[in-house]
Amino acid sequence: MEIDSLVNIRQKEIGKSRSQQIKKQQAATDFEEIFARKLVKEMTKDSFKMGDKSGALAPSNNLYRKFITDTLAGEIAARRKLGMADLVSKYWSQS
Repeated sequence: MEIDSLVNIRQKEIGKSRSQQIKKQQAATDFEEIFARKLVKEMTKDSFKMGDKSGALAPSNNLYRKFITDTLAGEIAARRKLGMADLVSKYWSQS
């Protein structure tokens, strides 16, 4: 076998391994984002009430709450502030 073909095979293996690692990291971050979204939603459930739920501002208020919740959850997950993604990554590295 030629050295070039061995190098190509090794590069493909490294690329595949790195790709799997990136997918695992993304899955861990996605898990933390889902958890953070639930947490933020629960923490802010009474913060955005403006009148009754059938009032004129209700649809825009719900949209604003969803936007704030998604943004906060995304930022928390991206910075891994809750530690959930780190725990998932640590678990995968042990198995």
